[in-house]
Amino acid sequence: MVRDPRLFGTLAWGILLAVLYIVIGVWPRPMPSRVLYDGTVPLPPYRWVTPPPAQAKNNQPAGAGEAVLGLGAQGSPAVAVSTDDDQATITFPAGAIAFRPGDSVVRITITPLDPARLPPPPHDHIIDGNAYRVDVIYQGSRTPVTLAKPVTIALEYPVHATEILRVDAAQWTVVAATRFPASQQVVAAIPRLGTFVAARH
Repeated sequence: MVRDPRLFGTLAWGILLAVLYIVIGVWPRPMPSRVLYDGTVPLPPYRWVTPPPAQAKNNQPAGAGEAVLGLGAQGSPAVAVSTDDDQATITFPAGAIAFRPGDSVVRITITPLDPARLPPPPHDHIIDGNAYRVDVIYQGSRTPVTLAKPVTIALEYPVHATEILRVDAAQWTVVAATRFPASQQVVAAIPRLGTFVAARH
């Protein structure tokens, strides 16, 4: 049987392209510059609400975060909500927000704030980075949520934080936290919502 060599050339190119598509599909993707609770360097520049003078020229505004969740009979699903720049993340385990009759939806917001507008921190504590206010409300009734289970907060810091502080009115509470230097984060379990900062002393 006589075979056309042009047919073999077309077939070979087709096979080569198919293999190339498969390789591209399974080839490992580059690691992101920062992974939650752990990370690789270099990290992106910290994004300030009100930057120090040395960082003001190149500062990008700090990002906010928001999510809307539907509630089932067992309450909220497990979910993590982060700011747009990943500098603050709140992780809710399943059932952390209880079901409320008449309220089937909750709204979660994370708002970056200038800590200079907050009451002074406890003695010998230095705030390291932005403050973040975490609000969770039942959307229908506009009722603030009381957590049914503790949630986890992770805050990125720009210099050297070792713990997390929570402020409610003028009352500060020190929250024991775990520090992850590779990703410049402090992480803690929190039983109550509020406004949080990374800090050191």
